[in-house]
Amino acid sequence: MNMKRLFSITIMFLLLINCIYSQKLYKSENTIRDIDNYSIYANLSSNKSATDSLYYIRYNGELIKLNCDVKYWGGVEDLNEFIGRIYYNRYDYNYSDMNDYVAFCIIFDEYLHIQDIRITRRFHDLNDTVRNYILVYSILSKTEGHWYVDDKSTKSWHIYIGGHQFY
Repeated sequence: MNMKRLFSITIMFLLLINCIYSQKLYKSENTIRDIDNYSIYANLSSNKSATDSLYYIRYNGELIKLNCDVKYWGGVEDLNEFIGRIYYNRYDYNYSDMNDYVAFCIIFDEYLHIQDIRITRRFHDLNDTVRNYILVYSILSKTEGHWYVDDKSTKSWHIYIGGHQFY
């Protein structure tokens, strides 16, 4: 009898904690979600434009502090040129273009290894969404090793928020 009661209280406590936590963070208007509606990162500051309170939200709910100071070697123009070059020179390119703008986030660990790539917004509804998502993910993964931060003493994770027009 006591075990059932203890089990019930434990379950109720866990549900209460889960509700409070999810209401506070994941339902926040400062939480950015990917196209599959999973949380990517949250700004825990009351100032929506502040970047010093960004936290990456892993699929398991773990929060990791982020810095926005990661840059692509050569700048945004070189990044877009690299993405375009990989897109058009791939072995399965069939001259059927996506014709879409894709916004994305790349999450890096403290050693600038890519940990996660998420698509945050598409402007057009794609016919072959899964194939195109895999293609964009594959192209962005090839940027591994092309990133840097000015302050090498920073030992935190980093986020790059960008987009590319696929023609």
